[in-house]
Amino acid sequence: MSLAFPDVQGTRLEADTDAVTVLAPRHYQEVATAAYEDAELLLSAILPDVRIEHVGASAVPGAYSRGGVDVCVAAPRAAFDEALGVLCEAGYVPRSQDGGDARRAVLSAPHGDVPLTLQLIESGSGHESLIRLRDLLRADPTLLSRYNALKIAAAPCGLAAYAQAKALFIAEALAA
Repeated sequence: MSLAFPDVQGTRLEADTDAVTVLAPRHYQEVATAAYEDAELLLSAILPDVRIEHVGASAVPGAYSRGGVDVCVAAPRAAFDEALGVLCEAGYVPRSQDGGDARRAVLSAPHGDVPLTLQLIESGSGHESLIRLRDLLRADPTLLSRYNALKIAAAPCGLAAYAQAKALFIAEALAA
């Protein structure tokens, strides 16, 4: 396995788990950045009162990724429901929604060459940790190197193990 481009396709740990394909930055980042910029143009036109942030691995130079683009859409609390409605009318597909004190909705873009996920959150909520994690990874090459190594190591173990390993790393990084 090469750190430049790990060969994880088709690797299986168990019969019911599929390996996660992890891409080196040079294989996805340019296209992902362009996809984010296109999404930002559309989102700022249909939601002028929200803050739009590129988050996730594609927003961090040098980060390994599954190749998708994550966009954080931070709406004021009073405008959350309206923003969700506008996004659904624009064709974004709701995947999940959290209620409670700090609402969050996860939506997928209906089309495009690059998988695009929107995280609609309430401004000022704990969900802004998405932005904080991006900033930590951009600022600390050692932290980014550890994150990349973790992704490469967890990828052959399947999506559940990969997601769990990432969640533990992220919790640790944000707690520091």
